[in-house]
Amino acid sequence: MMVRDASSHRASSYDHTGGNVDWVIVKPGETKSFAEIAGAGCIKHFYWTYIIEKEETRKHLFRDLILRMYWDGETAASVESPIGDFFGISNATPRPIKSLGLVVNPGADSNDLSWGLNSYFPMPFAKGARIEVTNEGPVDLGIWYHIDYETYPTPPAWMNTAGRFHAQFRHERTKAYAAPKGANSDGKENYTILEATGRGSLAGYVLGVDNISGGWWGEGDDMVFIDGETWPPSFHGTGSEEIFGGGACPNVEYSGPYTGFHLVENREGDKWFGKNAMYRLFVNDPIRFDKSIRVTIEHGHADDQGNDYSSVAFWYQNEPHATFAPLPAKDERAPYVYGTDPCIEGAIEAERLLKTAEHSKDPAQGIRFPGTWSNARFLFFIANAPDDFITLRVPVESDGEYDISLYLAKASDFGVFQLKVDGKDVGAPFDAYNGAGGESPTHVVRAENVPFGSLKLPAGEHTFEFRVVGKNDRATNYYMGIDCILLKRK
Repeated sequence: MMVRDASSHRASSYDHTGGNVDWVIVKPGETKSFAEIAGAGCIKHFYWTYIIEKEETRKHLFRDLILRMYWDGETAASVESPIGDFFGISNATPRPIKSLGLVVNPGADSNDLSWGLNSYFPMPFAKGARIEVTNEGPVDLGIWYHIDYETYPTPPAWMNTAGRFHAQFRHERTKAYAAPKGANSDGKENYTILEATGRGSLAGYVLGVDNISGGWWGEGDDMVFIDGETWPPSFHGTGSEEIFGGGACPNVEYSGPYTGFHLVENREGDKWFGKNAMYRLFVNDPIRFDKSIRVTIEHGHADDQGNDYSSVAFWYQNEPHATFAPLPAKDERAPYVYGTDPCIEGAIEAERLLKTAEHSKDPAQGIRFPGTWSNARFLFFIANAPDDFITLRVPVESDGEYDISLYLAKASDFGVFQLKVDGKDVGAPFDAYNGAGGESPTHVVRAENVPFGSLKLPAGEHTFEFRVVGKNDRATNYYMGIDCILLKRK
């Protein structure tokens, strides 16, 4: 190993009385200095941890404690981010990370109670460094920390060409579109991860996606525009999972040296629904720029999904850096809170009948999908041929004559089915082809309150069979989607 003319140091929260109270308390509204270093040096490792039992307090810790770093006497911070997001804790939800730049490790007994967070990004400076945190939340926050660094008697030669480390947090609730846009040939409405001017290189980023829409959210391509170029940019990807090194549509968590999908919540058992987070580090393949860089990603194909995006970009550049966009306000950047999914009044949710359903060999599942669906889901039956069927056992509370109507899904790969109730045809065959066409997965639309006639039904359980009888000439398959069933007593 190379021997350098350098001195090693640590700034930490140790108890200066020699006792064991080795943490600091940051009160609401307080700014506390973690390190003030004179002269030339380089930060090598930044560690911190906490022990907090209350979930609400942890949320304040991750998003309300703001980390700022200043190099060489500058007055505008080169690093500005909620402390949790800087260390890879997207959406205030910790998960293990085992990368070269960021490492997140669990504590004892309860992963929620305490995590150890580490940054190994080198952070050089020639004339001094200042690291501080500000508590913008309503409660006291206690943390332990180490900042390991080395100093040099004079700035070494490599310091003259070394860019300064920068990091910036961004957040946006992206806009959902009622109908597919089709193509994206400019990238103007993409989510922006970084926009910087000057000369430098992109070192990586952490991306958090609160998938509110449901279904697979990651058809968005990354587009990196270098030195003011227009579309198509020098870097144009093919989908979100490819950026982070995964196979198609990851719904399991993984973490590696350069890439990771370290948070996949699969909330309420729905694949991809809820909180997701991932990272990409450009350790061996930095993206270089001479004048400017704009790092973006589509939110759904052609920016057609409305979800909650947050990110921290890491990069090196020569100073001075451009003024950062204002840090999102406290309430705006608060972690997204999921509510109860609305249901159509009186609806019998098809996906809730799957446990007792019978069907041909083809798979059937309840899926959460972008759009307006009762209970935010519909039953998706992957039928592949005529006579494929699925039978649902539908409860009827009391004897009577009922108008039967259905809320259904239509798509370019959906077939034609006949509804049978207790073995008898009810209504006409329904063609579920979406004539508007479109490209998966943005082509699914809802057919509302489709009438299938009236029947006298005694109280008890009844079979509703949906049997494929063909498909539209333009349809590409025989799939079926059932949102809910409405029985209105006459």
